[in-house]
Amino acid sequence: MSICVRALLHNKRKWKKTLIIFCLLFFVVTLVLSGISIANAEEKKSEELRGTTGSSFVVERNLSTGGWASGSSGSYSTQEFITEEMLQTISAVDGIAGYDVSIVSMPYYFNEAGEPLVNVNGNGVNNYYTYGSINTEYNQLFLSGRFELVEGSHITENIKNGLIISKENAEQNGIKIGDKITGINDPYNDDPEVDMEIVGFFEIVADKEDEATMYDASTLWDYTDYAFCSFNTMKEMAVKYDDGNKIQEAHFYVTDAAQLEDIIKEVQNISSINWDNFIIEANDEVYQNISSSLSDTSTLIITLITVIIIASMVLIILILSMSMRSRKREIGILLAVGITKPSILLQYVIETLMTAVVAFPLAYLFSRRIAGEFGGLFGKAAENIIVTSQYFALVIVAGTVLLIVAVLISCIPVMRYEPKEILAQIE
Repeated sequence: MSICVRALLHNKRKWKKTLIIFCLLFFVVTLVLSGISIANAEEKKSEELRGTTGSSFVVERNLSTGGWASGSSGSYSTQEFITEEMLQTISAVDGIAGYDVSIVSMPYYFNEAGEPLVNVNGNGVNNYYTYGSINTEYNQLFLSGRFELVEGSHITENIKNGLIISKENAEQNGIKIGDKITGINDPYNDDPEVDMEIVGFFEIVADKEDEATMYDASTLWDYTDYAFCSFNTMKEMAVKYDDGNKIQEAHFYVTDAAQLEDIIKEVQNISSINWDNFIIEANDEVYQNISSSLSDTSTLIITLITVIIIASMVLIILILSMSMRSRKREIGILLAVGITKPSILLQYVIETLMTAVVAFPLAYLFSRRIAGEFGGLFGKAAENIIVTSQYFALVIVAGTVLLIVAVLISCIPVMRYEPKEILAQIE
């Protein structure tokens, strides 16, 4: 009788043991496949995160190394400002996705009828806390997720007179995309009027009660009363103010947060910039916080998979060891009639693998259906968790090796005896 036939007959005769091992393998493989898929989804999310969390570095004037002078408005730093040449040189470094430069002011805005745009906050102050930005897409308020552009487009270097306000303010003032707006930095100081065009609306995503995501530069302005205008437009509005139209700091955003430190080092090696006059600092707090959370989840998943595999191995070895003790007589007889120990071991391996051949594919099909449900326990969207054939192949290889090891370990107590010793113990 061939080894495979003996293995098949034994599994049929000892169907209860076979069913227990089948259920155990089915359960373990299902959990392992689901766990690997969740961990992989976590890794992909981490990779996406590295390019979308707004990890950046800021270059700003180093006032401590500059001189000071006095003017009609008081003392001011004579330290050099950031130039457009500096911006172009730094932004050309590999790994920098883009940059934003902002001049902040509090101008007033008027519609085509000359009526002022009224604030939502109701404090009686109708000017807007405004960023004059080169690329609003890279403004920290948008990249951090506090604001979301919901209509229109971002301001870019190609848009010379654009204005973005909150959708809530736009609705209150009856403003729509394409409307003409006049901006004045200070209408009571004979500042110039600058023509603008509404190019976009934003909505506030940040929780106003969450101090980690909500802040105001002044208690006079709520997020709804923020605005963004083109950089050149802000310079025109602030033309009468010495420091008001010059670049004091610039934010550069990287494509991969993990490369932030290397990129900063490369920027600091730019010889055309006198770094004694400027400070460069990393800003990846958002990435580090979220990345830490993702890492903790991945560690938990890997730990659970490891515990499940170890526990299942112990159980399988115990089940097979108990089965071996009950098969001493069979083993003694097989050895006595000339069947070698390797042949007997091979039979027992085949018995277990026959069960695995059925359990593994069924577990694969089942895990593809329920992996998303498991992912929900870790806050993952079901559509992001996919059990692939590559994972299945990995589990087959690893599972087969572990099963063979389990069979060999369970056979050690019996196989170390000679046939006469085994039969004598039975008698």
